[in-house]
Amino acid sequence: MPLTCVRCGQTGDPPPAHRIPFPVPVKDRVLDSICASCWKEWEGMEVKVINEYRLSFLDPQHREMLQRACMDFLKLAEPA
Repeated sequence: MPLTCVRCGQTGDPPPAHRIPFPVPVKDRVLDSICASCWKEWEGMEVKVINEYRLSFLDPQHREMLQRACMDFLKLAEPA
């Protein structure tokens, strides 16, 4: 089902749900707001963020940091 992407403003299909490794509320937000093209851009950036900050998926704080970076990149961050 096509949607208007919050990040790029284009109409497109959401990314495949199995590619979004976040808790259900965050995953649903991405699926409702982001096109597959922007998600693919994030997947490329995700590798850079993980390597730059040397993140470990075993550390809950690192997972939270990656999720925050994703939300910022996709323009889904909650206003401060």
